[in-house]
Amino acid sequence: MKSALTAITISLTLLGGLSRVEAVQVTLYDGAAGGLPASQGWLNYADTTVIFPTPPFFLPGGGNQSAIAGGTNLNSLGSSGSDNNIYAGYSNRFTNVSLSPLSVTPGDFVNPSFPTLDRNAGYTLTFTVQIASQVNDGADGANRAGFNVTALSSDKRGIEIGFRTNDIFAQSDNPIFTQAEINNSVGSLLAAATTYNLNISGNSYSLTAGGNSILSGPLRDYSLSPNPVNPYTTPNFILLGDNSTEARASINLFSVSLTANTSAAAVPFNFNPTFGLLILGAWTVFSQLRTKQK
Repeated sequence: MKSALTAITISLTLLGGLSRVEAVQVTLYDGAAGGLPASQGWLNYADTTVIFPTPPFFLPGGGNQSAIAGGTNLNSLGSSGSDNNIYAGYSNRFTNVSLSPLSVTPGDFVNPSFPTLDRNAGYTLTFTVQIASQVNDGADGANRAGFNVTALSSDKRGIEIGFRTNDIFAQSDNPIFTQAEINNSVGSLLAAATTYNLNISGNSYSLTAGGNSILSGPLRDYSLSPNPVNPYTTPNFILLGDNSTEARASINLFSVSLTANTSAAAVPFNFNPTFGLLILGAWTVFSQLRTKQK
């Protein structure tokens, strides 16, 4: 009887401490539904042109977005074809512009229901994009891309990945904003409309396409960025676009979605005496049968 009570106590204790992981899935942009990304209630579009880098001075505009079949074309090539000084892209946050001191930083969520990006629970950013044209001929162009995807978790640790015409690479944080992991055998993927999964889990990230691994490595901390446009001190932040004055691109974006895991609270177990007696009775009968079999 004592062993039966012990077993029941252990079982009920385990049941009482059970927690579950729930996945929140959000479609941030569906090009097939029509309209530009900002029209669907989850993403904000912003563009600006850097006139004087030191001290920084910005003018609104410079980039261009236009509807295409099943998606949106985002163009930061500039009118002259050599304008590296354009920022343009989509984010889950509005943009704050301050004139004193001059800064451009992420603001509130576009949609207050945007889920928490908990890297320990894990989350995945899925997007379908085609790189139509990309040029990285700025002074530090070797370390820059005209289209970048940034994902920062709730503690601001995350990853930034650059997409060019022949390679995909991750940005390092030491030295900051230099090439880290790189895959230069993905030209055919980049030229086509390809769906990528950026998976964040614990201290690591992985980028896959069609179930095949493209990049993987540790998460980074870019919060010490020296750039006047510094979104890297903002938690729960995503960005898809041109955030460099060393490169430019024309890309076709077809969809963006997010799956974020959340750890739900422990499920309380309400003990029912009748249920307990049934378990105890069943255990006693089972024990007696085992004794007789011996």
